[in-house]
Amino acid sequence: MPKLIAIETTRYSEVFRRLFAEYADGVTIEVGSRRLSSADIPHLLTDWCSNAEICRTQHFRLLRGEAELFSFHDHPRELFAALSERAFVERLHAEQILRYRVLEEHKHEPFRFFSWLRRLFAA
Repeated sequence: MPKLIAIETTRYSEVFRRLFAEYADGVTIEVGSRRLSSADIPHLLTDWCSNAEICRTQHFRLLRGEAELFSFHDHPRELFAALSERAFVERLHAEQILRYRVLEEHKHEPFRFFSWLRRLFAA
């Protein structure tokens, strides 16, 4: 599983306006059950890009080819970016539009419980 960037903001409309300005060419956008192209961005900016509309949306993905660059499911407070888009995220952070954190890859350790028990009884 690739590393992701968790994005936190209350300024959803500003984040998405900037997102659509930065990624205006060669992308596929999924909003709800609709699959849109770069040509639909002007329509999204006028009809969808408000905090109220964005918060009513339960599914969003922005893809370039097969690569998922930004997405959320259920609510925009669950917005994630691919690590490859860190420079864009950092620019918005510098402008105080959002906060972010890089999520670490989780390594599955099936016997972690037993090593914890050994340390507990060794003390």
